[in-house]
Amino acid sequence: MTKYETTFILEPGLDETRVNEEIERVSGWIRDLGGEVIEVQRWGKRRLAYEIHKKRDGIYTLVLYQGPGEVVKELERRLSLVEPVMRMLTVMHVPPEPVRVPVDAEGVPVAAAVAAADEGDE
Repeated sequence: MTKYETTFILEPGLDETRVNEEIERVSGWIRDLGGEVIEVQRWGKRRLAYEIHKKRDGIYTLVLYQGPGEVVKELERRLSLVEPVMRMLTVMHVPPEPVRVPVDAEGVPVAAAVAAADEGDE
């Protein structure tokens, strides 16, 4: 199954219990549609890049889940019908690649070898 990230922005005037209800509703939809919620990140209230419906702030939430592609289409359809949802975006999850540090023949990282050589020049 493919992993997806859906980020949605809720209206800033919602209280904490209502925000939790909306997040639980979205998680329930994903499970009902045959997906599995992996992680929920609550980013909290943040300033928007531009006004949406005359509002400058929004409550951001990211849901990481896996499931068939039909889950995404139906989830976005349902989110568009929920009044407190101001915006949403779904993308395929691509895990970050580990940082590779180049090493010389002795196994010393190249950046460390250059820094040590610079210290010896002074």
